[in-house]
Amino acid sequence: MDAKREQLKKKFEHHFEQATRLAAEIQALEQGDQVPHFDDIELPAHELGQRFSRGIQEKRAREVALKKPDKASCPHCRRKYPVEIEVRTVHSMDGPIELAEPVAYCRRCRRRFFPSAFCNGVR
Repeated sequence: MDAKREQLKKKFEHHFEQATRLAAEIQALEQGDQVPHFDDIELPAHELGQRFSRGIQEKRAREVALKKPDKASCPHCRRKYPVEIEVRTVHSMDGPIELAEPVAYCRRCRRRFFPSAFCNGVR
């Protein structure tokens, strides 16, 4: 696992350097020959960082949601119901993201529940 992690980290660093270089080149083209104020460099870079963060959050949440069980027990009546993946917009600290999450609906209790809330000993 450590070899795989190191390989992925090296690959990430390589692509991160390329993305950084490309983003700087695009920013320079958009700003033209004028000498930009630092804000004109910092703010677009920060927005790009937030976009990157949102993309990571969406991808990881989807990966976790896809590991859902087929069925889950209602926390109230303990009957098992199918688990589906629902997508909803939530506001992360970096802006809105499409969050995929496992959800089940108990027909008896007439309520939705989130099986992930009951995993790993959390209740």
